[in-house]
Amino acid sequence: MIRMTMTAVMVASCGTAIAGGPNNGPDVICGVLTSSNYYGQIGGTHAFSVGTTSCNIGNMPALWEGDTADHPVISQTIWRYDNSEKRLTQVGIGHVKHSFAALQENDCGLGCSNNGGWQALGSGCSDPYSASLNGGQSGLGPRSEINAFNGEIAWPFTSDGMSGNAIYKRIQVQNSEIDLADDYYVEGAYVLKDEIPFGNQFNNVSWRAMSHSGAQVLVMSGPTVQMTPAIQIWQDRDPSVTLTTVDVPGEGRFIVASKAKDMGGGVWRYEYGVYNQNSDRSAASFTVPATGTSNYGFHDVNYHDSIDDNISPTDWAVTEGATSVSFSTPIEAMNPNANAIRWGTMYNFWFDANTAPTTGDAEIGLFRAGSPSTVLASIVMPSAEEICTADLAEPFGTLNLQDVFALLALFNAGDNAADLAAPFGTLNLQDVFAYLADFNAGCK
Repeated sequence: MIRMTMTAVMVASCGTAIAGGPNNGPDVICGVLTSSNYYGQIGGTHAFSVGTTSCNIGNMPALWEGDTADHPVISQTIWRYDNSEKRLTQVGIGHVKHSFAALQENDCGLGCSNNGGWQALGSGCSDPYSASLNGGQSGLGPRSEINAFNGEIAWPFTSDGMSGNAIYKRIQVQNSEIDLADDYYVEGAYVLKDEIPFGNQFNNVSWRAMSHSGAQVLVMSGPTVQMTPAIQIWQDRDPSVTLTTVDVPGEGRFIVASKAKDMGGGVWRYEYGVYNQNSDRSAASFTVPATGTSNYGFHDVNYHDSIDDNISPTDWAVTEGATSVSFSTPIEAMNPNANAIRWGTMYNFWFDANTAPTTGDAEIGLFRAGSPSTVLASIVMPSAEEICTADLAEPFGTLNLQDVFALLALFNAGDNAADLAAPFGTLNLQDVFAYLADFNAGCK
């Protein structure tokens, strides 16, 4: 198992140059999230698209060949911050836009070198894709055909050229997920393979706030925050949130959010968000060391269209073990379409426990085969329950003479469980005195 902790992220506003000069190789980021389109609703499902402007902050052109697999794809997702629960969730997802040509503009203020062309984005150059273009159904393809870590894509993609009703393939948000009391955000990401050899695939994600325009319509608001995944919003809005970056060795990246809230009466609510930025191996389980847990919660984002590999909508199951609580997706018969945490998505988990928070490691179980099979993330988690060492006999929870008799029975049997004081390895009156001190202190 691999253990990772929090790492820093670079933040810049739209329209500003990136400090430190161009990175080596092609390096495409989502430079600006420009505008949004609303297409109405069908059966309580709303459809949106969002415009994106890419910027090549590298020193080499990035391939943009629309008639081959050597082009970027563009992901757009919508997020909700629940102001009552102080919880960030992902509520809308669409198919990816397959780009097909690059203009050579200077929207990110880097000084376009013009060393690209129609089928390559030059270093320092930008390329705008409007909300209408990113919502054009014929150019939208399944997310499941994209390996976001190495940039490999299925070509030609399934559903190429196909269109349908107003919500088909576009970002879909359920009516139940839109509330005027809450705040909304959009995340945009570019995936392309020719920047992978240069290690430039971890800064491609940006976000921007949205605002309400009418009861159910969301429009763009505020500046674009570049090179920062939307999960960062949770910590920005609620400083009690801890974010931990977890890189799978030789593969993609997860970011885990964790927090604890004092609910009163000795009960704490523990909240987690597991965001898969670009791991193709994906996540199938999330396990937190904890005992005495209750009031479990789970939230995922709905995939849509049978074209997208029929990804299962089944919610994750929760299992409380002797020392941990685990959430996991059903993977009967190694179902490749199980509801794993796939690239560009975040799932939420929460539960109550009766112990105060501490820090420790949660385990992410990886969905697709490989080594390692799990990675660890440093999180906020429940502290271990205090064990009452004097409570040795039924009825447990109450100290009485039965507990004393149990200790004496262990002592007389030479059982190491009665070895409670130095010198350890020898049973003597010091062990009896140590037990009586625990007994007199009582169980707290």
